[in-house]
Amino acid sequence: MSADIKIDAQRRTKSGSTECRRLRRQGRIPANVFGHKQAAVPISIDREAFRPVLLTGHKVIDLTIDGASEKALVREVQWDTFGAGVQHIDFQRVDVTERMSVDVPVVLRGTARGVVEGGILNHHLHSLRVEATAVTLPDLIEIRVNDLGIGQSIHVSDVTGLPEGVTIETPAELVVVQVAAAVEMAEIAGAEEGGPLQPELVGRKAAEAEGGEN
Repeated sequence: MSADIKIDAQRRTKSGSTECRRLRRQGRIPANVFGHKQAAVPISIDREAFRPVLLTGHKVIDLTIDGASEKALVREVQWDTFGAGVQHIDFQRVDVTERMSVDVPVVLRGTARGVVEGGILNHHLHSLRVEATAVTLPDLIEIRVNDLGIGQSIHVSDVTGLPEGVTIETPAELVVVQVAAAVEMAEIAGAEEGGPLQPELVGRKAAEAEGGEN
């Protein structure tokens, strides 16, 4: 993982939607910090200070409140209706030695051989649940698909290259990514769009035709 991002926070002395809207107009994001059997602390952070977290997908930051710094996990980010602006953030206090379960995004690298041959790449799992400490938690999981041919797939059990001490909790048998033949995808699309009739429908139409001749 990369070095933790440092963010200075200010305590919020007022609460309520009116105060939150005022903070957002000033370029700040309302947030809460909780965990470790301590009382939740309402804070606000500068919107631009949080931008590197959004760009990198970094999960753990160094959060400074009243001059004291502590490790915090970005537990939840709430967006506005249009997904354009962050409305609220929940931070969870973490200890560098404790293990935690976090969803880490999956990033595919390269061009699959099967796609060059005319297949279609299906990316099924866009994140994997991993267990790690704050210092070993990866920002993302890279999977190279260059050698993936038509009809081949990569399962969770095939994922390697994680930092030492990081374990994957997502079921091993699930498919992360696969390359399907284009003809298979066309058949599926045809069925979804009212393609070849199902047997029971064919039988029903035949019966209806016979009934209409009487």
